[in-house]
Amino acid sequence: MEGLVHHFLEAAARRTPDKIAVYHGETCAAYREIDAGANRIAHCLIDNGLQPGERVVVVMENSLDSIQAYYGILKAGGVSVEVPDRSTPGEAAYFIGNCGARVCMLSRASAGRLYGIDIPMVIGPDMDFDHPGGAYIPWSVLQTMPETRPDRTIDTGRLAAIVYTSGSTGKPKGVMLTHANLCANTHSIVSYLGLSPDDRAMVILPFHYVYGKTLLNTHFATGGSIVINNRFAFPNVVVDEMVKKACTVFAGVPSTFAFLLNRSTFSRTALPKLRIVTQAGGAMAPALTQRLRDTLKSARLYVMYGATEASARLSYLPPERLTDKLGSIGIPIPGVEIDVRDDQGGLKAPYEEGNICARGPNIMQGYWDDPDETAKVLKPWGLVTGDLGYRDDEGFFFLTGRKKEMLKVGGERVSPKEIEDAIIASRLIHEAAVIGRPDELLSEVPEAFIVPIDAQTFKLEDLCAYVRERLAPQKQPRYWNIVKSLPKKSSGKIDKEALKS
Repeated sequence: MEGLVHHFLEAAARRTPDKIAVYHGETCAAYREIDAGANRIAHCLIDNGLQPGERVVVVMENSLDSIQAYYGILKAGGVSVEVPDRSTPGEAAYFIGNCGARVCMLSRASAGRLYGIDIPMVIGPDMDFDHPGGAYIPWSVLQTMPETRPDRTIDTGRLAAIVYTSGSTGKPKGVMLTHANLCANTHSIVSYLGLSPDDRAMVILPFHYVYGKTLLNTHFATGGSIVINNRFAFPNVVVDEMVKKACTVFAGVPSTFAFLLNRSTFSRTALPKLRIVTQAGGAMAPALTQRLRDTLKSARLYVMYGATEASARLSYLPPERLTDKLGSIGIPIPGVEIDVRDDQGGLKAPYEEGNICARGPNIMQGYWDDPDETAKVLKPWGLVTGDLGYRDDEGFFFLTGRKKEMLKVGGERVSPKEIEDAIIASRLIHEAAVIGRPDELLSEVPEAFIVPIDAQTFKLEDLCAYVRERLAPQKQPRYWNIVKSLPKKSSGKIDKEALKS
């Protein structure tokens, strides 16, 4: 069993060197080619003074180059710090300053946006790049580097990645994940999904997002392949390529499936090779889950739950239990323990609401350079995820909402998730998000932002009547905003903070 993340690539390159591992548009690359490219990057970093444990910031969209950069950094003993490829100069400066990186790797698109970035060394495309006071190494120079594996001893407990996630203070926090964390999670996911060398995943999720990165690592771990498509703004293009490339695996967040079901030909397209569909990245409304399951026919749908702080995955709902456990996040993945506790760490009985907590070899080491925030979530009894929920008498877990998102309406706690689920169940709404709006009498009241499936025929009074039948008065939105779209984070999740501004 591989002990270091880049061993997934190296093992596959030894077993099946000529097998195509990555398809991206008209480009494809075999395992041998990817491993050689990663080795060249590793040698370049080492030759330019990268020390074990040093951070390398990567600002690149999903591509063959970004994959080689990721594994090359790890082979050199460095720490991969992948951030959104559309990061602004100010955002990139924050990531670089926060993690103390001396090296940054850019794509052509991000290099054009981050022209003149303040960092000692940049590796990027062959172009005129203004970098006063620092070294600029174009990609073409990498071709002169050795293709052999660099001689670097790396311990499994060494940091492999820092993944930035939204923080309660408004500044992203760097989640520290070791090789052991990521390998444990990868092997567990491969196990319960039953992935094999024959699987080919359509990847629309960005690799800087842990869910997207699990698709890369799990399919490289099995010797499978991936298809990169960065054009989900045009979902039919993705659906067509899934057919042409005979994809067997597809993964998405709730908004992904809302778009596929409401804004594409997905439900009308035959996908005979598709056998596994996974959903994570936030709780999906049960009504949408049911529609997706009914659409998939023969493919198995895995509803999953996790956190960046858990290297991604914590639980999954076995497809055969989707009917009787609809709305559940399932059972712990192999090697992980989940329970429900109060704020002092006391265990809750079945059906009692509390904090969802987890323990396992995949749990992060903490937040980079932030001991105070680390102490808030890493307790003697495990990771406190920030989600509220309960366990039923069969050991299946259910979420009731994010603790920091819960509303206090007249002193009564109200879950935005419950309201959003009711709105989506109407089948009138494409997407919905509920936040709290300050109220002089009740402290705050629910405010809903909704995107109708059919804006021309939609009538708000029909939706209000539907919601009134299903929710108590204090849970019914006091304010409704009909919008064309909801703001999204780079991962595809709805950005509620943007709605509050």
